[in-house]
Amino acid sequence: MKESEIILIRHGETEWNSQQRMQGHSNSDLSAEGRDQIQALGKWMKNVSFDHIYSSDSQRAQQTAKAITQYSGHTLQLDQRIREKNLGVFEGLTSDEARGRFPDVYHLFKTSGRNYVIDKGESTQQLLDRSLEFIEDIRLRHPDQRVVMVTHGGVVRVLMKYTLGLSIDTPTNFLIKNTGIFRLIWKENWLVKQMGVVSHLEK
Repeated sequence: MKESEIILIRHGETEWNSQQRMQGHSNSDLSAEGRDQIQALGKWMKNVSFDHIYSSDSQRAQQTAKAITQYSGHTLQLDQRIREKNLGVFEGLTSDEARGRFPDVYHLFKTSGRNYVIDKGESTQQLLDRSLEFIEDIRLRHPDQRVVMVTHGGVVRVLMKYTLGLSIDTPTNFLIKNTGIFRLIWKENWLVKQMGVVSHLEK
């Protein structure tokens, strides 16, 4: 019998990624490197069979997903629940800039844990809750099917930690590269099948 499987893919590199700026719900154009990454991803995914593809409604995720659907022919479905964490007043800033402009908020952001809500943003717990709601919805809507989910580093981070039984407040000791591929399978609960594959980028 086929297993329910979700293939999580982080979007291609953006200009803000390359400048180490926090993006959240804000948009930044894909960099030249990012455009190369998503084309390599799309060609590599031609050899991966799947049933459905969903994407965050953010521009960078949609562009990445369309690099896959241009070859697969699947209809792309958008969902706000798999957007990046809303980083509020920090969006568009580097860590140094955020620390300089909002020192008190930045200190709380770094020390207050999963339930801290950034000014004009959201908490890491809220990010996890909506991400879990989405994958549960997918499991029930598409039983025993393989679903591609094009999303963001923050979503991948919290879902992997949760599935591995780690606190989402623990340091992230795994790489989430742009266009990195992760897999979850359902066997009475979600299990991690694969983490951080970037075979399509290897030359």
